[in-house]
Amino acid sequence: MRNAASTSRTPFAPAPVDGEPVLGAGRWRVGRAYRGGRLVCGCVHVAIGFDDRLGLTRRERRTVRARFCEPIADELRAELSELARRRGSAGERAAERIDPIEVVIDDPAGEHEGMTGRLRPAHTRHGRLREIEFGLRECPR
Repeated sequence: MRNAASTSRTPFAPAPVDGEPVLGAGRWRVGRAYRGGRLVCGCVHVAIGFDDRLGLTRRERRTVRARFCEPIADELRAELSELARRRGSAGERAAERIDPIEVVIDDPAGEHEGMTGRLRPAHTRHGRLREIEFGLRECPR
């Protein structure tokens, strides 16, 4: 049943979204994490998603999740463990204390995509460290 206030018979067209983000969206890709030019994690699983809700800026549309697998540097392991234990505002404060990391994602075509970002608290706090998905908020370069 149609709304009596509606005068148009055609539905509204969705807001235009960049065509570029669809490439590689939603699947897990493998990369490495660096901090200060030093390798801190040799295997990072990264998933990039895109949110097409209205009102979000281009940077807010892109969501990045990361799982850190072995080998992990000791200082990063301590930071990730601390971040995984915290939740709510305590988790946000713990994430702010962690220095940004650079993630280099390997592409099957042999190309590399790099992004620098700050870790965000995990939604799941229990389990092995390699199974916990942390958010990654991109920092402008």
